[in-house]
Formats: sequence, C-alpha cells, structure tokens
Amino acid sequence: MIFYNNLLAKWFLRKGKKHCFMLGGLFFTRYKYLEIWEDMEVRIHARQFWECFLLTLLPALVLSLFFSWWWMLLPFATYHIFYWLEKSFRSHSVFDWEALENCGDTLYLRKRKAYAWMRWYGKKVLPLSDWDD
Repeated sequence: MIFYNNLLAKWFLRKGKKHCFMLGGLFFTRYKYLEIWEDMEVRIHARQFWECFLLTLLPALVLSLFFSWWWMLLPFATYHIFYWLEKSFRSHSVFDWEALENCGDTLYLRKRKAYAWMRWYGKKVLPLSDWDD
C-alpha cells in the first residue's frame, strides 16, 4: 500500500533524493502522485517484501512456539535482512535490479512469477538492464 502526500514522509525525507520509504511493507511518499514507472517500482518492492514475509512466516511461528514470541518479528525484517546481506557481500541488490528492470512494464506484476527475485539472489553479476547505456 502506498500512502501519498504523507506528513511522515515529508518529515523524514525533507529535501533528499529519495521520494519514498518503506516501513513494514507500507510505502510512504511525500508527493501527491508518482510517475507510472515510480509507482511500478514501489509496487514491485512491496511484492518482494510480502514474498520475503511469507517465506519466513512458518519458521518464525514454529520458533516462537518453542522459544519466544520475539521470533515473530523475523518475517517483518526478512526483506531488509536479505537486502542488507546482499548489498554487504555484493555491490548490487537483486531487489533493486528487478524493480528497475521492470518498472516500465505496467503489466509486469500480472505476468511475474512468484519469488522471481530468488533466481538471481546471490549472483555475482546480474544481467544488463535495458535502462543501462
């Protein structure tokens, strides 16, 4: 879900380059509307977040039943953990690559296969983007 013209985003992002941020799978932007390609990029990141969430939901539930309920925070942090791990070991992120590669295709989310980012996760080199010169 995208929250447009949000006061929280205006306060956090002030005059930086970024125009939106994500908190728990929800996107907050300081603008009243986004360009179509920006909107698609944000929606692709949201889909990736929920896929990472679902990927760890069952293991977190099992761990929370046997050890502590704090494990239920893991699904909310999985996307950020995967993103951080890949950025720390590689110079790129497959999440960003997929979003930038397909932000111009408005039907991408309909034809996209589930967990499409897993195919490229951890690769040293990603395919060249149409956006690269």
